[in-house]
Amino acid sequence: MKRFLHFLVLCLLWTSHATAQTAVVKRNVNLRSDASSDSDIVELLKPGAQLLLVEPDQINRFYHVTTDDGKDGWVWARNIKVLAGTAIPTPHPNPPGPTTPPPNTSGDLFSRLMNANKTAIGQPLIENGSEVCGPTGNTTNPTAIALNNSKNRTDLPGDSDYVDIGWSDLKNLPSGRVNDFVSAPVRVVGFLSHKVKVENTGNGESTNCNLTADNEVDWHIYLTSSPAQQISSAIIVETTPRTRPQHKWTTLMLAPFVDSQTQVRISGWLMYDTEHMGVIGTQRATVWEVHPITRIEVQINGQWVDLDNQP
Repeated sequence: MKRFLHFLVLCLLWTSHATAQTAVVKRNVNLRSDASSDSDIVELLKPGAQLLLVEPDQINRFYHVTTDDGKDGWVWARNIKVLAGTAIPTPHPNPPGPTTPPPNTSGDLFSRLMNANKTAIGQPLIENGSEVCGPTGNTTNPTAIALNNSKNRTDLPGDSDYVDIGWSDLKNLPSGRVNDFVSAPVRVVGFLSHKVKVENTGNGESTNCNLTADNEVDWHIYLTSSPAQQISSAIIVETTPRTRPQHKWTTLMLAPFVDSQTQVRISGWLMYDTEHMGVIGTQRATVWEVHPITRIEVQINGQWVDLDNQP
């Protein structure tokens, strides 16, 4: 079913053209995040794999392509065979599965993310008028300081600033473009799965100075592409104690939407959390996150309803 939905998305991207250039893999070739043999490997493509050319011309002897399961990247030109223009099948008028915003082509999406990027400025955690944790938490590690600075921002994007991004597009953003995309305001549609996890146990997190009171910790929320999926298939989206005072959100408010058929739309700042690389595939699907969240909407009777506007 997932492969069908990805193929359907590709068809929709090209409905403005009668034909589109396709290609087939001739020999094993790496799908890479950029047009360079030094860029990150997205996956290994094997002979017979079908590809769509995003752009007709080579760059540095690489073609920009999209795979049949929706992954975007670059392949070495000599390892694929470009076919003549091929008619694109007409998609089913009522495709199964959740409705999501129309995806961008990767080039347009990447450009929009880069143009929307806004430098993060972390803010202290204030309780009863006193600072209880600084803008970057209590870490002394330079990498963690930079990460915590992004987590602890409190600024709100303008309504027109958000970049709509498909769930799969967000999950599959290339790791080689972190510096380009982090700190872009995005909006993504999915489903809440498993639970809303209030991080009030254990030793806490450095971003919140290892504090563990309910009002001093992040909430880990699992956003999946279909209802009631495992956390290994989730994109992590998070509220923070610095931003929640600006909103009406409570765990009780969110509970009815967890493992339900109701779509949610999460808005917030795009982040790449390198601290969790080791749990991809077990506790998350990617280390790309929406963190912090700036808006939570649910779809009711075909309309997006902002939870902050509920009585």
